[in-house]
Amino acid sequence: MFALLATVAGLAAFATADTATTSACSAQPTGYGPVPSPNTEAAFKTYTQFTTISNNAITPSLYQRTFTNLNASSFATSSNVYLGYYELASYDPASCTAICDTTSGCVGTNLYFERSPSLLPAAACPNPAAITLIKCALWGSPVASVDATNDGQYQASFHALIAGSNGYMKLPAQACSAISSAWSGHSYAWPTQGGYNWQGWTSMSSSAAKSTTTAAAQRVVPARYGGTW
Repeated sequence: MFALLATVAGLAAFATADTATTSACSAQPTGYGPVPSPNTEAAFKTYTQFTTISNNAITPSLYQRTFTNLNASSFATSSNVYLGYYELASYDPASCTAICDTTSGCVGTNLYFERSPSLLPAAACPNPAAITLIKCALWGSPVASVDATNDGQYQASFHALIAGSNGYMKLPAQACSAISSAWSGHSYAWPTQGGYNWQGWTSMSSSAAKSTTTAAAQRVVPARYGGTW
């Protein structure tokens, strides 16, 4: 996974770009999310502010919220299309989906809080104090709770965790339009065969495989991703 730190002038909702060094125990970029007190792994898991913020977040126009307040983020696999992430300065679904709207092929986003180390964990600082990042992950495939399986990982003795994870998916017409545009005008059919290998589907080059009209595509959204929305 790679970070795409937003530096768009005039958009205060985006975090300013920080350059994190990679030497042991070096200071990491500033986090903009709330930090529980005490600043512990256990407190992060039960911090009610994450729940309140994610539950009360307003769903942007032309999007539907597909899941709310999970303790895991969408996980990149061979069956979906991960487009990278931005770090935001506030938990704002509209800022996150605005990035999706200007990213070729993006059909959904995952907005969440991440417990992250303030120093790069190493032997001399295996479990540094935590900061909270606000991440906006972009997806070129359906964003559904079934794929939200990334519940954290260890860096040395530091436990990175996820909270307040919300998924947002473009409405069918807009999603189909985004995919069609990314495919240089070809119309688009949602994959309905096999194991829903979205990544394999989107990498197909034959226009014949993309011949279904947008209207028809809206009728064949895989049940795995919420039926007809």
